[in-house]
Amino acid sequence: MEEIVLEAGICALAAAFLMIVHELSKALAYMAIQKREGTRRKFAHSIWAVYRYVDPVGILLSVTSSVAFSRPFMFRIQKKRTNLILGITGFLVLLLCFGGSVFAIRCHVLGVQGMTTLSGQGLGRKCIALLIQYLAILSLGMIIANLFPVSTFDMGLVIAGISSQKYLNIIKMDGVIKLIFILAVLLNLIHYGSYKVIHLIL
Repeated sequence: MEEIVLEAGICALAAAFLMIVHELSKALAYMAIQKREGTRRKFAHSIWAVYRYVDPVGILLSVTSSVAFSRPFMFRIQKKRTNLILGITGFLVLLLCFGGSVFAIRCHVLGVQGMTTLSGQGLGRKCIALLIQYLAILSLGMIIANLFPVSTFDMGLVIAGISSQKYLNIIKMDGVIKLIFILAVLLNLIHYGSYKVIHLIL
């Protein structure tokens, strides 16, 4: 029982970290674009209020289905190029997190060997090794989840950056797309796909 609670806690911690890094990177990219264009806008809250990026439903799904998604910072974006940059930034950050965690697993950091064996001794080493494993699983799960063209997901931003008409179409289909996403989560398709990809890489 204690091990289950420990793993669930580490999984939730890894998910919260990914959510914060994912959304904060996009917020920083947005602020950099605004500064470069000489535009100053006031926001309802600071981009550094990182707790706002943590989605409780995303945390729950990360523990139960290894699928996480973050709560986006709601910007008023009018330019296509800005949407495109933010969408690409979100994907790149998740890819970096995934690549870094897989690299750590392949190099047997702290005794972690693959996705099932923990040879490191001591609770601290085991926790860190589990954290690395969950970062790999959840970051890939977030990449797959963000490939769904939901209006607020990274793919939605990319589509908005390419075509306003196509973005309008996905907004009209938002309910159907979200239903497909929920079904993919409930059927464990994203979780299964993530494990298969990681095992192939390792």
